[in-house]
Amino acid sequence: MKELADLPPVALIALGVTLAFIFVVRHFGLASGQKAGPENKAPIAAVIVDPTALNKATAAVEEHTAAVKRHAEVVEDVGRHVGHLGTEMNRIREELRIWREIERSAR
Repeated sequence: MKELADLPPVALIALGVTLAFIFVVRHFGLASGQKAGPENKAPIAAVIVDPTALNKATAAVEEHTAAVKRHAEVVEDVGRHVGHLGTEMNRIREELRIWREIERSAR
């Protein structure tokens, strides 16, 4: 306590304000926690018990999953087609190279 008495007045005021702030925040936090406790449990239980919302959400997720699977199949199909196009482009390039060599040797 003697060390507190040796502090300058501004430091004592700052310490007092800080302690008061901590006390007020703690007090109102506990009070609001006691008020909010039972009220929030009922809406959560109503949502969990309601099967129609759960069934609708399940159906929406299943539709989304089916759409994602179809999209993946389309992407794989496009990838195969691009692979075939690449193969054909390589064949055309090789044919053009052969024709170029034939024309060079004919000169």
